[in-house]
Amino acid sequence: MKRKFFICSIICLGAALCGYAQTWNFEGKVPEDFTASGKHSLSTSALFYKEGANSMEWQFGPEEVLTVNMKEPLSLSSGKEENYGIALWIYNEEPQTDSLRFEFLSPAGHVSYQFSFNLCAAGWRACWIGFQHMHGDKADKEIAGWRIVAPKRKGRVFIDRLTFPVTKMNLRTTPDQQMPYNNALDFRDLWHWCRVWQWEQLAYDIPIPAKLTLEEKKELDMMAGRLDAALELKKAPQKLVKKAYDVFDKANIRRSLTGFVGAPVVAPDELKRAKGELSWNDLETMLSGFAYDALYNGSSEAENKYFLVWDYAMDQGFAYGSGMGTNHHYGYQVRNIYTTAWLMRDKIWKAQKSDAIVATLAFWAALQETRQPCPQGRDELLDTWHTLLQPKVVSAMLLVDERERVRALKGLSRWVASSLRYTSGTIGGIKVDGTTFHHGGFYPAYTTGALAAVASFVALTKDTQYELAAEPRQVLKTALLAMRNYCNKYEWGIGISGRHPFGGSMREEDIASFASLALAGDLSGGKNEFDRSLAADYLRLCRKDTPEARYFRKQGIRPAKAPEGFFVYNYGAAGVFRRNDWMVTLKGYNTDVWGAEIYTKDNRYGRYQSYGSVQIMGGDSRRTSGYDENGWDWNRLPGTTAIHLPFEMLDSPLKGTTMLKSKEHFSGASSFEGKNGMFATKLMERELKNFTPDFVARKSVFCFDNRMVFLGSGITNSNRDYSTETTLFQSVWTDDGAHDLLVDGDVKNELGFSGEFDVTGKHPLCLRDGYDNYYYIKEGNVKVYIARQESRHEKKRTLTEGEFASAWIDHGCAPQKASYEYLVWIQPSEEQLEAGTPLDSYEVLQCDDKAHIVRDIPTGITACAVFEDVKLGQNGLFSELPAETMVMYKQEEASLRISVCDPDLDIKEKSYTTKESSRPKDKSLVLYGDWKLVGNSDKITLAASEGMTELTVKCQDGQPVEFELERI
Repeated sequence: MKRKFFICSIICLGAALCGYAQTWNFEGKVPEDFTASGKHSLSTSALFYKEGANSMEWQFGPEEVLTVNMKEPLSLSSGKEENYGIALWIYNEEPQTDSLRFEFLSPAGHVSYQFSFNLCAAGWRACWIGFQHMHGDKADKEIAGWRIVAPKRKGRVFIDRLTFPVTKMNLRTTPDQQMPYNNALDFRDLWHWCRVWQWEQLAYDIPIPAKLTLEEKKELDMMAGRLDAALELKKAPQKLVKKAYDVFDKANIRRSLTGFVGAPVVAPDELKRAKGELSWNDLETMLSGFAYDALYNGSSEAENKYFLVWDYAMDQGFAYGSGMGTNHHYGYQVRNIYTTAWLMRDKIWKAQKSDAIVATLAFWAALQETRQPCPQGRDELLDTWHTLLQPKVVSAMLLVDERERVRALKGLSRWVASSLRYTSGTIGGIKVDGTTFHHGGFYPAYTTGALAAVASFVALTKDTQYELAAEPRQVLKTALLAMRNYCNKYEWGIGISGRHPFGGSMREEDIASFASLALAGDLSGGKNEFDRSLAADYLRLCRKDTPEARYFRKQGIRPAKAPEGFFVYNYGAAGVFRRNDWMVTLKGYNTDVWGAEIYTKDNRYGRYQSYGSVQIMGGDSRRTSGYDENGWDWNRLPGTTAIHLPFEMLDSPLKGTTMLKSKEHFSGASSFEGKNGMFATKLMERELKNFTPDFVARKSVFCFDNRMVFLGSGITNSNRDYSTETTLFQSVWTDDGAHDLLVDGDVKNELGFSGEFDVTGKHPLCLRDGYDNYYYIKEGNVKVYIARQESRHEKKRTLTEGEFASAWIDHGCAPQKASYEYLVWIQPSEEQLEAGTPLDSYEVLQCDDKAHIVRDIPTGITACAVFEDVKLGQNGLFSELPAETMVMYKQEEASLRISVCDPDLDIKEKSYTTKESSRPKDKSLVLYGDWKLVGNSDKITLAASEGMTELTVKCQDGQPVEFELERI
């Protein structure tokens, strides 16, 4: 028994020792661990290499074996099978129909794991695979040795950049022509980059036309001309040209037998820049720079280098059928390869390796995906539209046979149209409320460029058989109008900024999308030659005197006014409130909507972005509205109720991604008649390091005209070290008098000012921030200061400084059932300031943990944020209101207009992303009196009995349901 234990201990110790990866680069002699059977030998070679200046050459005979000695066994128990694997690169000189077979043996010599590597292509190809994706019975989890078995012929291959065991295999290893069965994750919609070989197996269900009609030929010529107009430059960009030569010279690319040597090209995940290695962006730099030099400067040298780099790129693995280990996110690094390939098309068609170049371009553009319609549930559409839609177009237009070109364009048009549908759940794409999703959430930073790419396709295909029908164009319009609504004028609020809290805005290409879509046809229901509302929006946003702008003006279009109203975006638990030229973004989070996206080097202090933030943007930009990252206190985003932490504690406790969702369902916005609205949230904090898991609050904001009523109740937590605060404002302060504060009518304009005010209901405190917004606080300990602040950079964590004016309600440490009430008057006019006190404009009917109910006197609207089931008194309109519901109504004599909203998407699966749709949910409200519905609605059911009416409203997708009742 003791002897068995001793042997077991040795084996376990050996397995532990072998848990560390070993890497071989073959720069010296062949390592002693490697032996080959038969008379053929192993040697190091400088003919080809993928790292350093040498690889290992294996000359093999039929079915000979290359054995790698393992000094200690490897145990794949305890989940290691899911993480461990092997990674290497293999150079094959001529395409073959056979393969190398990798075998991993148990101590008894049994082949437990195996896989084949097809030798179907020439050049360097990656061989990355995890044990979980290998074949074999996998009965014995103990690996005592491994080997490579040659095909049934003589030959040779070169091996380099070998690591075994890889202890943490890349999750996004890419199946390809060499290992098509690799990585089951290729069928996960999220990894769309890694599905190129899977899509290569699709077949067109569109036939190739036997012969093109004259009209089809004219369409191809017209589209080619449009592509030229969009992509051609007046002259070569000299910086890009110079950079191409610089990269080429440093890479030292030169031919070697059938291939090349020089700086290796690898995916960014294994790139070693310090060693001079290259990646896809370097190929883009060289190919685009040489193309410009050849085309615009007539350089024959550049033309030669252009095709030399193409040969080198394909030899290195940027080729048809290759996955390069992992290809994720390559679209961002290859786009200019396609734009310049189009400009070089005549030369490409005449090139010796024309077919290989065109095939490579089509493969990496994933044109093969468009052989079939875009399936329901396809995730990550924004990435694809943004980075690969134009490459798909170029690839289709580069097909030599015009008949194949027509078929490819038909497939592409159908794919784009079928991708422009409202997507379900939290997968990528466009939602029914116009929000655009990426990373499982509402993400404007990925919207820019993505919608523009689709709109460019609309413009390219206008008046051809490939143009999009009205329905998919209407979906695109929904997203563009949403973007217009949540940008003021071009930038959006911090609460919806994802991991780029002070970055992101509409770009010229996004603005051009309004014109492209407008010119494609009227989507307003009229029969105008173009969409006049989109044209007006374009004129408002356009900063240049473009041909489109001149045309619209000639047709009598005038720039639209800034959007006004209240817009509900509950796929992001957000509302946008607008009047005149200001915009307010209100943001929460819930079980389906993450609160902040925090990455390893992005938005490290963004925890509070969705803690009920209410950000006023009174200018075109964040900066002109008083928001600047330099010196910004990340604890004090306006409107939030948060525990004020030192930055080292506010920093995300997770090293990688943090995208926390709440355990509460109720958070979001609702509207009434599209003009006024409300926001409410059940705030709670998750349980992580430096978080306070018992921190809860109930918050609401009611928005009427240019007034916002803020209510908070039940603010509770046990954090006795740091104070809980509700921030009124934090804005950039300058000493030139432009941003002076008013405190109860007294001007405060000195750096270092600090004031503390114990406010009671009898004597509300009035503040004016430096941007003409007034704050009326009913009660609480209010602190106001003007100071030079020190903060931290959200990426680098380095010190930043800036001067700010701030005000907040201090609830103290470990508050228990604290509350607040205040009103914000947004940029009132002189006439409004002289007319009276805004505190007289509303009445709080209830403010507790069950409900926040406010009646606005000027508009006559009553708004209810119902947190728990509530029964109301007989003097009101409602007898009962259901929990987690937003109700807004206005009664005029016998008529009653009501808006009911459940902001919860009620998606069953709670995961990073899900295709599961928002589920309909019934909300039952009980009214006093007998009522009937005006008009028809399948979302409304009424049941009157004994002087009471039970009203049932079917809510879904977080959308308000608005209707009218009349008394019977």
